[in-house]
Amino acid sequence: MSHETISSVEYGKSITERRAAEDLRSIAHVKRFLELMTGDSKFREKIKANPSSANHVAKKRGIDIDLSKFSGKFQLNGSMAEKGSDFQEYPLAVLWKDWIKDWLTFVKLIREDGYSHTADPRFNGWRKRQVERVNIEFGTSRADSITHPIFSFELSKGCSVGCWFCALGAESFKGHYERTPKNVLLWRNILSTAVNLFGSAAQASACYWATEPFDNPNYLDFIQDYCEIVGLVPQTTSAAPTRDLVWTRRLMEMHKLYPSVPSRFSIVNSRILRDLHANFSPEELLCYELIMQLKGSSYGKARAGKTLKKVKSENTTHKGLHVDEGSSSIACLSGYIVNMMDGTIQLVSPSLANERWPLGYRIHASGTFTNAQDFGDFIERSISEHMPAGLPPDQAVAYRDGLVYQPRENGFLLSSDFAAHSFTGFGFVSQLGEMIAQANYQPTQIIGDLVDDGSDIFGVRGTLEDLFNKGFLEDLPI
Repeated sequence: MSHETISSVEYGKSITERRAAEDLRSIAHVKRFLELMTGDSKFREKIKANPSSANHVAKKRGIDIDLSKFSGKFQLNGSMAEKGSDFQEYPLAVLWKDWIKDWLTFVKLIREDGYSHTADPRFNGWRKRQVERVNIEFGTSRADSITHPIFSFELSKGCSVGCWFCALGAESFKGHYERTPKNVLLWRNILSTAVNLFGSAAQASACYWATEPFDNPNYLDFIQDYCEIVGLVPQTTSAAPTRDLVWTRRLMEMHKLYPSVPSRFSIVNSRILRDLHANFSPEELLCYELIMQLKGSSYGKARAGKTLKKVKSENTTHKGLHVDEGSSSIACLSGYIVNMMDGTIQLVSPSLANERWPLGYRIHASGTFTNAQDFGDFIERSISEHMPAGLPPDQAVAYRDGLVYQPRENGFLLSSDFAAHSFTGFGFVSQLGEMIAQANYQPTQIIGDLVDDGSDIFGVRGTLEDLFNKGFLEDLPI
């Protein structure tokens, strides 16, 4: 089966291809240094205590670069660079800045690649509304890192790692999707249906959610199927990368052989970080993100799922594990969670964790499947029932949960924890804002009342639709 690889993956491949080998080596060693600074509290304290010894300390951990070329903090004489000094003075910092800029572009591209030219346009419109809503709800700095994949396929049930802080609230491990001929056929048919419905946009997907990929002994065989049908190696995130080094190296080989979305490793304790660094060079791990979840990390835990529940019940956190202030989420999916083991499917989108959505994602629809026909039927039904082409005519119009409405002269203000949005213009805007705030009026009632008061029907209707499409109005039943 021939496939057109999505543009983001082609761009990701070019990130390394257009850099000189020596620059890639330097970037890899800077990356390892920053991993240790983030994840290893002892290493971090040694550097902070004596910045001028950074090269010596880093060398013991296999980092072979001159850190004085990365920051003025690490000059041998211990002096800081003068305030306002040119960033260009530190060539390693320039390399790293450009590297990160490229990967931020990759994230933006893969988010755009999730829009399908062959899918029902109502799905694209729904996904766009979720992206806009998340920008408002999470703030653009956080929202910019979310790729909104359209599928997450799970090949096991629950997770064996058992992190107390799991923001997705993973259950204990219940078993894996066995690689029997019947199951392989169903898996391949499910993937083919996904491609038939969404085309190359199906490549903007992953094969895990609240699961550990290592828990399925045939995970990489299923990924081989995925690669053959969907067209690339999807992102894998594992919290057990050193459990079986043969497995990890096989995953890395697949990333070299086929078009790929880069994989990630969650580092949940110091032993995993130490073993991963001992077994893989900085160059080998260059394109693998290490997510520092271990004790002593400066990386904050999301206040969602198990963490949200624990903080609420104990009003404390585990020593050495920082929990972010305020509600949070690690959910990234605006699409379907598909569990192959129990045949369930959910339509979800990211949300800040709250009492209604404690796992940090909204559930718009749920169903089951026993075959690819059921799978496809659920998707088509979910689009028809939950993804209107425009503002639903039979649902009361209301502001999205989390927005605060305030009337203003000639308009109104909507504010969230991260931003404020002012609406002014047409003479009807103030009255429109107040009617939406009451959450009692359907669109036809709002339009009818405002037109009766002399407003232009096209202006009112267009403003309502714009508020809906930009994610300011609720798209779930109130």
